[in-house]
Amino acid sequence: MNSGSTTMQTLPLSIPRPDRFQVAHFQVARPARILSLLALPLFGAILSGLARAEDAVILADGKRVRGSLVSLSPDTVEIENRDGTQKFVISEVQQVVFDGEPEGLGSARGLLLRRDPKSAADELTKIEAADLQAADPRIREEYAYLKLAVAASAASAADGAAEAEAFKTYLARNTRSHHFYEGQEILGNLLARLGEFDKATAAFSELDRGPPALRVRSAARKARLLLQQGNPAAAIKEFDVAAKITTDPDDAASSAQKGEAQLGKARCLAQTGRANEGIVVAKAAIKSADPGDRDLLAMAFAALGECQRAAGGKDEDALISFLTVDLVYNTVAEQRAEALFNLAELWDASKQPERAREARQILTSSYPESPWAKKLGAGGKAS
Repeated sequence: MNSGSTTMQTLPLSIPRPDRFQVAHFQVARPARILSLLALPLFGAILSGLARAEDAVILADGKRVRGSLVSLSPDTVEIENRDGTQKFVISEVQQVVFDGEPEGLGSARGLLLRRDPKSAADELTKIEAADLQAADPRIREEYAYLKLAVAASAASAADGAAEAEAFKTYLARNTRSHHFYEGQEILGNLLARLGEFDKATAAFSELDRGPPALRVRSAARKARLLLQQGNPAAAIKEFDVAAKITTDPDDAASSAQKGEAQLGKARCLAQTGRANEGIVVAKAAIKSADPGDRDLLAMAFAALGECQRAAGGKDEDALISFLTVDLVYNTVAEQRAEALFNLAELWDASKQPERAREARQILTSSYPESPWAKKLGAGGKAS
């Protein structure tokens, strides 16, 4: 190559032509100047980004690790980047994001995690069939899973049998999916809504094969089934099993699951005439919770409010607990709906009908499908 030549095709590196790759404020006249740009961090980062797939793993603490996915399994996720290969236990992983996936896919996955399957279903309908046909097989597989998971999560006791069977078949055929344990929990929840408690227990038992945090979750979900069946005394024993499972003290996921189990136990104590013990348990869970764990804290204050109401003479304390959920942790839909239901009753009892009416209006308009909204008219307590 002549030293004065500006012919781009003869460069030893594959650099796009200036008319196809714009670098602001640089007038490229000589190959030597182009090569010197490679020393600039910004330019190097651009080239690196062009060469590397942008898969990502989003962890439970919100951290996003970018790179190229190496392997996915029910127990672990591996991703490779400039720092080497990193392996994450599945209980640490909130989401796996695939390079080039349609925007609607990521939106649907996030909405499903936030327990809003109907909005997730709407996002999936925005994905064009042609885009899926041309996509990476991993993306098509992700779409297939999410479509079934969303349908199972949205299904009710009246129309969920077909969705349960379809999802069960999918999970049986995809036992190596990184969604396997998550899927079994969704299936178990649906089977519980259908009243098929033995089948729900079997689905939750699949989590016992996973890492410690999932074993804790399995015991807690089985305890909830006992509570649904009106057996809080037996549920307490199962919640205790969850709390006693050996886990690493530094395992944040396991700690959160144990916190949920303790809150389940607190509710059981409230229903078995031991509400004051439940208050102690719920307050301990609040004290030990990660301040950033909004889901757990919403559950904790809701459980505390239930125990305070059950204890008798503590309605003002219960009002504060449920107001905390409504005003501070109102992004957690399930617990906010519960809080609004209780606030409506508590405001009525304290002779503040306008506030009670407002709580009922928000509950029925914001969470019409919630069991708390459905129980509102009948004046019964949702389970």
